[in-house]
Amino acid sequence: MFDAGLIGDIYEAAAVPERWAGVLQTLADQAGARGSNLIRFGPQGLAMTSTESVQALTVEFDRLGYNAQNTRVSRLLARGDHPGFLTDSDVHSADELVSLPIYSEFLVPHGMDAGAATVIQGAGEDGLILALEGFAGHEASRQAARRLDALRPHLARALALSAQLRMQRVEAAVNALDLVSVAAGVIDPAGRIEAMNPRFASAMDSLLAQRAGVLHAVHPGCDAQLRVALARLRERHAGCSLPLRDAQGAARHALHLVPMHGLARDAFDSAGAVVILAGAGNPSVPGADLIRALFDLTPAEARVARAVAQGLSPTEIASRHTASPATVRTQLKHVFAKTGVTRQTELAVLLASLAGPLDPAA
Repeated sequence: MFDAGLIGDIYEAAAVPERWAGVLQTLADQAGARGSNLIRFGPQGLAMTSTESVQALTVEFDRLGYNAQNTRVSRLLARGDHPGFLTDSDVHSADELVSLPIYSEFLVPHGMDAGAATVIQGAGEDGLILALEGFAGHEASRQAARRLDALRPHLARALALSAQLRMQRVEAAVNALDLVSVAAGVIDPAGRIEAMNPRFASAMDSLLAQRAGVLHAVHPGCDAQLRVALARLRERHAGCSLPLRDAQGAARHALHLVPMHGLARDAFDSAGAVVILAGAGNPSVPGADLIRALFDLTPAEARVARAVAQGLSPTEIASRHTASPATVRTQLKHVFAKTGVTRQTELAVLLASLAGPLDPAA
């Protein structure tokens, strides 16, 4: 049986989504599995979050292209009205469990062929799949599924609430930016648009477009740069700034890709970045406090970043803030890593466009 406190932990995670990773690992531990995957699905595709114990294998599975032939998900969704957990052996024959490439080439060699999962349908075509991975064998997964069915109503209510709260936070963030005249949207690591405010939507006709839900630039050259930027976001969680031109090639705006860091991320957060548009005709942009939150800068790193935007050298910054040049250079390296730039000039351009007028006393 499961620990009596687990149900309470499940509902606590519904209100504090950052706790889901720990709750899902505890659930896997008590069920006899290696770890858990939480998969959000919808018209724009799949987005997956894994507990640390199975994350590396989940990433490798996707990198090798097995998600393109992932019958575990497709057959589970085909039986989405099932009111409980289903195992690999419920949706595949014994022959398939040893002959299909996803099993013979990857899951069986890695001891991940026995799992149990359930579909939690959301609004419209959206929903969640909770999958426990890496049971000792198919009989163990079937036994666990029967026990997991008793927890499913609690898991379904709590997970659905967390997903709803998350989307409300995302939409609130982009709408708040709209109030200060900032065109902003939120994308997942694949570039799929999850939310955008009216100012961002108005740029979709002249500068940006959606193709199969994925963000694209209308100018071919800018779109090639955006593809590279999205690859860096997926691989290194790095942001950048790049120019945006209209279809005729006229320079119109800058696009800032700001990765979600720190407490902005949780077990439901497939949203890889905030996308901010800055243009000469719309100079109102987020203040320094918001930029610090978006980039997850410490107060000291934020001071260094603003000083760089003012044109100061590391030595001058050290003198201003009574710190050693070595300390400032270390802080600057951290700022580079968090903002996705490699040079002080790039950082100055990024912050000058995002942070607006700088406070000389900062």
